[in-house]
Amino acid sequence: MRRPRADRRPGVPADRQRRARRVAYLGCAAALGYGVLKAAWSLGGTVGLRDPEVLRASLMATTGVTRFFDYWGTPILAALAVVILLGLVHPWGNVIIARPLLRALAWAGSLIGVVGVAGLIVTIQYFAGDLSSDRLGGIHPATFLFVYACFLVLGLAFGVTAWLTRR
Repeated sequence: MRRPRADRRPGVPADRQRRARRVAYLGCAAALGYGVLKAAWSLGGTVGLRDPEVLRASLMATTGVTRFFDYWGTPILAALAVVILLGLVHPWGNVIIARPLLRALAWAGSLIGVVGVAGLIVTIQYFAGDLSSDRLGGIHPATFLFVYACFLVLGLAFGVTAWLTRR
């Protein structure tokens, strides 16, 4: 009798596991892309910003908790997204308590795809000439497009990975 491979989840067909792993890695790339960009901004970088002072001024107008979340909370959440996605497709996430938690978090995380669609609609409106650059808050339009594409890919990756790793 053959033992199941260590990298396989019991009860999930191997082809679905391979697809889930690919989709999860794509979601991890999207989360890391967004997280690295936000971490760069938190460290004072200006990559992807059209007018860094506009972004800084909007952040300085917020309270300390909101400012901390804007600076460091979102990169931390991006790292958490990577952990959730990898936990769904690797054996260390196959613990009896972790499995339902990871799946519930993935389903909840799939809602970020809605934010991605909304942001892409705003970006399309900007490129179509319906919105002024003030609406983008000092962020370069290409960066705006990148961020919301990351959200859309991450949301889809959460949902598809949760679906593919079901029993």
